Amino acid sequence: MLFDKIINTLFSLGAAIVIFGAWAKIESKEFATTALTIGLMTETAIFCIYGILEWRRQPSAKESPAPPAVTGTPVHKENVEELTDSIRQTVQVLNRIFRA
Repeated sequence: MLFDKIINTLFSLGAAIVIFGAWAKIESKEFATTALTIGLMTETAIFCIYGILEWRRQPSAKESPAPPAVTGTPVHKENVEELTDSIRQTVQVLNRIFRA
């Protein structure tokens, strides 16, 4: 969706300005405060937009409701396998990050 690409581009631009402003602040540049403020205000606006858009988003077919633990409905084998695969991938990523 074009709107999503625009939002993601603005988000990246805001993040770049924040990083640039932080660098300028560390280096005590004259424009540091202005750059950091503009970047943080951009990020704030983007987070607000993301929050609002999340409420408008329709759940996808892949998203399932909370597990039916209270009702006693059995958990499907596919859901358990999907969760197990997700946990394995997370562990692999964490192992690469922390070199465990």
